[in-house]
Amino acid sequence: MSNGLPFTPNTEQTAIAIAYRNHKMIADDVCPRVPVGSTKFEYSVFDLAERLTVPDTLIGRKSEPNQVEFTKTETTAKTEEHGLSDVVPNSDIKEAPPHYDPLNHAVEGVTDLVMLARELRVAKLYTNPANYAHNHDLSSAGFKYLDDANNDVLPFLQELMDDMLVAPNTMVLQRKTATKLRSNKHVIKAYNGSLGDSGLVPMAFIQDTLGIDKIHIGEAMVNGAKKGENPKFERAWGNALSLTYIDQLASTKNSRMTFAMTAQYGGRVSSRRDVSAGLHGGVEVLVGENVRELAIAKEYGMLLTNLFTPA
Repeated sequence: MSNGLPFTPNTEQTAIAIAYRNHKMIADDVCPRVPVGSTKFEYSVFDLAERLTVPDTLIGRKSEPNQVEFTKTETTAKTEEHGLSDVVPNSDIKEAPPHYDPLNHAVEGVTDLVMLARELRVAKLYTNPANYAHNHDLSSAGFKYLDDANNDVLPFLQELMDDMLVAPNTMVLQRKTATKLRSNKHVIKAYNGSLGDSGLVPMAFIQDTLGIDKIHIGEAMVNGAKKGENPKFERAWGNALSLTYIDQLASTKNSRMTFAMTAQYGGRVSSRRDVSAGLHGGVEVLVGENVRELAIAKEYGMLLTNLFTPA
């Protein structure tokens, strides 16, 4: 029981919450954080056709030049509070060994779970076909799976990318998919100059060949079982591969378009309060942040699903 006592911000633990990061996570890279001035905010969506339609630019000797007008749609959204807490008994704090702070340890653990929850939200955003203008299910007729030995995957991917209105600069995939690409015999022959078709090719070769600025490999694992059931570990990024254009300088205020962004109000914080716990009470630590992940430009992304031959 908290007895209604409020959480009190803790500077040291907030610093830990901000600094602590599981480096296997990629959410901040593929859905960059953009500060907003309030929990309710607006962002602009521009008409892509206006930017690609070429008007008549010829001006007669006595005529006025043609005028163009750029329109945009203002969309309103709201950030959401995400956080978790943990209770540390006072007895644990009192009996802690030298150079070990149970409260700081709790903050690190809670922060990791808050970030894992964000990773899963971004992964769901990235693997949702509704967020893309270009969707390809490789189990459909006319396609080959990525693990098909007859699929020369790099030209295959390049041809799909060529159909996009905006050339992607980012690829997102999970570790298993990356291994399949690296071990594709056609990719290996391209890398080795036809001197063999076994082994693993560096991801940098695939990145350079496709002209991608960055390949992000999602390695996060989550437990998909319900509470009380045996653990069922799953890959957060699933059986999908995305190619998107991400502009790290895009924000809710400028006209730079990007596939996805994260609106963030304020910073990540940690606070604490005394609570009833056991015989001697305890301290509850809270870590949270106020964010909203958004996919805002469908034409700036392509999604491939059902990548592998069914087992």
